[in-house]
Amino acid sequence: MRKITQNNEIGNKIESILGKKSIIELTPIKIKKKDASDKICYFFDTDDNASPFDINMAYDAGFDIVVPISRMTEDQVPKLVQDAIFSRKPKARTTFFIGGSNVKEGEKIAKKVIESLVPPFECPVIIDPRGSHTTASAVVAKTLYDAKNIHKISDLKGEKVVIYGAGPVARIAAILAAKEGLNTFIVETWDKSSEEFIKNLAKEVTEEAGEGATEIKGIFAPEKEQRYDVAKDALIIWSLAAAGVEILSSDLMERLEGKKIVVDINLVPPYGIEGIRPKHNNKEIYSGIFGIGALALGRLKANSEGEILKEATKTKGTKVFDYNYAFEVAKKLLSKM
Repeated sequence: MRKITQNNEIGNKIESILGKKSIIELTPIKIKKKDASDKICYFFDTDDNASPFDINMAYDAGFDIVVPISRMTEDQVPKLVQDAIFSRKPKARTTFFIGGSNVKEGEKIAKKVIESLVPPFECPVIIDPRGSHTTASAVVAKTLYDAKNIHKISDLKGEKVVIYGAGPVARIAAILAAKEGLNTFIVETWDKSSEEFIKNLAKEVTEEAGEGATEIKGIFAPEKEQRYDVAKDALIIWSLAAAGVEILSSDLMERLEGKKIVVDINLVPPYGIEGIRPKHNNKEIYSGIFGIGALALGRLKANSEGEILKEATKTKGTKVFDYNYAFEVAKKLLSKM
């Protein structure tokens, strides 16, 4: 009896607070379920073996699954891409990453991947053949940053930059330099090449740089004295040629006059610029000549690639991560230093 009386007292108290005719309405709350689908990266590599470097970078950036496909060619793209996207729900976390040493084929693959994406099955696409986009972006961004913040050169427009090498990194660096308004020279140093080749390449990359960019000039300089001649009035020198090939020897470097910022991405001795070591970071290697080595650039390149991959894991829909995007990422990372 006592228990019943207590329950009645509690009920009376509730009624006195809410009123006898009050109604408590319970509104259902919709809880949005987190997308639990795996983040999958399909890594299309043109080489015989897909690069472990890029595979590791993709995993470390947060992809749950990385599917490497080696010996990739343009003609294989539509079937592989559409099998990958149609087997998942629209806007699933699927990314296509194009790498490999065959840059020309890589560009064709990237174009075909974008064409093969069918709404609403759209995905991000990363283009970085053999690291050329992120490496070139690191070279240009680091040079611009150091020129302004260390050497107090606020405006580089019209300044001469000489790029030794005609490979993927040199090509992208030339495009970015021209877009920044630099007086850009791309120099072929391989004696088996020709003046016709480098002139045609310069025309091609100038067209790719687009409206508003400066004209890129092509120079054939297989002899070291020819290389010196094109560099002597330059503020910026980038050694972006093949590994293990010396471009400018110490006797030529000692003859150069005035302030110069020199970058060498070569990690294999002999280095591209004699006197620069991979660990140098704006070290004065000759009077007025400041050297930036491969290791000083390597961290920025790797961090840029990592940031791009992380962004891709969060991206739904089509978004292209190319050298323009990589350049913006590199500049942003440097601004946080």
